[in-house]
Amino acid sequence: MTDKQIIVRSVSDSSLPRTQDLDPLFWRILAARGVKSEVETRYAIKNMLDIDHIRHLQLAADLLAEHIIDNKRVLIFGDYDADGATSTALCVRALALLGHKNTDYLMPDRFVDGYGLSISAAQRIIQQTPHCVITVDNGIASFDGIDLLRGHGIDIIVTDHHLPASKLPNASVIVNQNAWDDETQGKNLAGVGVAFYLMLALRKTLRARDWFNDARPEPNLAVCLDLVAIGTLADLVPLDYNNRILVNEGLRRIRAGYCGQGIKALIELSKKIPSSLTSTDIGFSIAPKINAAGRLDDITVGVRCLLADNRERAYSLADKLNNINLLRKNIQQQMSIEAEQQLDSLDDQGMQSKHAIVLYQAHWHEGIVGIVAARIREKYHRPGIVFAKSEDGYLKGSGRSVPGIHLRDMLDTVDKRYPGMILKFGGHAMAAGLSLEQSSLEQFTERFTQVISDMADPGCFSATIECDGSLDNAYFNLEFARALQNLAPWGQRFPTPSFVGEFDVINQRVLADKHLKLVLSPPQSKESLDAIAFFQPDSVLNAGYSKIQIHFELNLNQFRGLESLQLLIRDIL
Repeated sequence: MTDKQIIVRSVSDSSLPRTQDLDPLFWRILAARGVKSEVETRYAIKNMLDIDHIRHLQLAADLLAEHIIDNKRVLIFGDYDADGATSTALCVRALALLGHKNTDYLMPDRFVDGYGLSISAAQRIIQQTPHCVITVDNGIASFDGIDLLRGHGIDIIVTDHHLPASKLPNASVIVNQNAWDDETQGKNLAGVGVAFYLMLALRKTLRARDWFNDARPEPNLAVCLDLVAIGTLADLVPLDYNNRILVNEGLRRIRAGYCGQGIKALIELSKKIPSSLTSTDIGFSIAPKINAAGRLDDITVGVRCLLADNRERAYSLADKLNNINLLRKNIQQQMSIEAEQQLDSLDDQGMQSKHAIVLYQAHWHEGIVGIVAARIREKYHRPGIVFAKSEDGYLKGSGRSVPGIHLRDMLDTVDKRYPGMILKFGGHAMAAGLSLEQSSLEQFTERFTQVISDMADPGCFSATIECDGSLDNAYFNLEFARALQNLAPWGQRFPTPSFVGEFDVINQRVLADKHLKLVLSPPQSKESLDAIAFFQPDSVLNAGYSKIQIHFELNLNQFRGLESLQLLIRDIL
């Protein structure tokens, strides 16, 4: 059972035209997601945002082309998450396809280098003697590391999508639509999306300089879209129209088998069906395996897997990623239990008055704190920051926020009100990271909570369920579920359609001691529908339902080559 408030997504301010060809329910679903025309449901690659709309992209392409034509050494510097790994693999793959034979890459060590192009990472880069460094999914906040590299005569092309500080680093070129307030397009690209656009611009520039010939043919860079899809979905950036085009095309290629051996191995180990792979499969099964390497080990394993060119090596690396992810789950489970124990002393009234949650244990793993923060956010509907002690003695924190509370801006406010307390910070509206002296933790907790209390709308703390309303009985069929799937990809700010309704319970049983399997009948209907609710508490598993009210999605269930309709229960109301 849940006490969350049900909110039906509004369509009152929609400009989407109503036409005879568009089913009223489809219109409602699309209008509620900000779709303005039917064109935005057509994901042809020709409709993607033109490269000319990305500021400084041509400057970056011109500089990079000079290095390539002169066969200068180019080094890709990535980040330790799935977006950073896919961005790195994409640049390495694309540069090879474009005919450059002097490319290498370097990934940061979360526990030694910290985030971004730090001094220690820059020192390692210098040892590899590159002429040009391309940062992917990082760099916009790497002032000291970039200054060190520039001092050694190295050109730096920053490609990033994170929000900047009040000033920009001294890079040769910066490609980041979020670095300029007056830019309106391309701001939702993930790091891998920005990297893909750079490679497209580079190809255009090399073409103009007669680089391609019979011995060095011009490549089709669409072969990199499998990586774009995975990185974009993994990083939870908003799926605006342009991102949906990129993800859709990447998914189409993966489903058809046109993807890297590493991706094929990760799909196989995840026990997913390649031909029907969805954005949800990537978000919950594929991406966590890549991310786990950066959380616990070395994200280089993830990059090697994505770049593997034969099945045996790919499967070996994917298996290593899978094992790291299993370890991550075990550590996460124990940390979550300990986090809950810290919060057990708060009653409902105490939680209502607590506008932010800050937790710390010295033995917690700094690579897992972000996941635990996300779980806290989901359960208590409060911004949560979880700290662990790093090897350098500082506290490293990772935070997650709720809609309406811009976490990075809140940290910026704390930093401005109390200069020097936060050693460094960065991030987005919904996720951010920071470092503190251990002696500052109590003071930070008090002042961060106060800033949230002062600036946040009280409505942000109310737990809600957004849905698309009720569903008429006529829509409970495979044909409609398939048609709905054709509107995908679904993801951040373009959520999977979900509905609420009450059903008669025909049969129920428990699977694997934790999942509730049901056979339901819609009201005033003799039809039966399979339904499943994953990971339910004993109070739900042991309840004897005759009727049940649920929040659900329509799911296409694949089993032994057969496809059937299944209700995926999100909440029992």
